[in-house]
Amino acid sequence: MATATAEQTLELARAEARMLADQLRQARADLHRLGISDQNRALVCAAVSGAIGIACGVVIGFSIRKK
Repeated sequence: MATATAEQTLELARAEARMLADQLRQARADLHRLGISDQNRALVCAAVSGAIGIACGVVIGFSIRKK
């Protein structure tokens, strides 16, 4: 009887360990996805600010040539 209880306890512990491992994998995947999202946002911001800088440079260049 004690052996069956020990085996059941061990099986429950294994099931819980599998569940926790799955949750950990999901959390890591979520963090990775958020990291990629933030990285993409930074790249978009850099591209937009670069385009604005180029446009300002072109406008300033044309205004200097006219004078």
